[in-house]
Amino acid sequence: MSDTLAANKALVERYFDGQRSGNLLSALDLFAPDITWTVAGFWEMAGTIKGDDIKKLLEGLSVFDGGLHFDHHSVTAEGDRVAVFTTVEGKLKDGRVYKNQIFFQFTIRDGKLVNVIEAPDSATSKAFWMGQ
Repeated sequence: MSDTLAANKALVERYFDGQRSGNLLSALDLFAPDITWTVAGFWEMAGTIKGDDIKKLLEGLSVFDGGLHFDHHSVTAEGDRVAVFTTVEGKLKDGRVYKNQIFFQFTIRDGKLVNVIEAPDSATSKAFWMGQ
């Protein structure tokens, strides 16, 4: 594996380490100023957010008690992209447990994350977050 691909995978893993630690805002240091984050699909939570709105997204996820657990099924790096298929699990402060399978594609430029595409199991997300 090239040094660039290894560095890209390490950058993405630092993102997940911040999520595991419960310090979700630590990811902000990994983001380029012009980052975009897209939740894929055609459903209520789908769409693209940018810049400061991503900070609000991460702050909203701080409802997890003790961070998130990720079980990566695959991590693949090619060019400026790292793809991760993972199962995420976390316990909310109200005691409910969130568990979902998510595919992420991270795009890296100059050692920063510039684009993230997140494709969760939308039925699981919708049921958990929206009560539907």
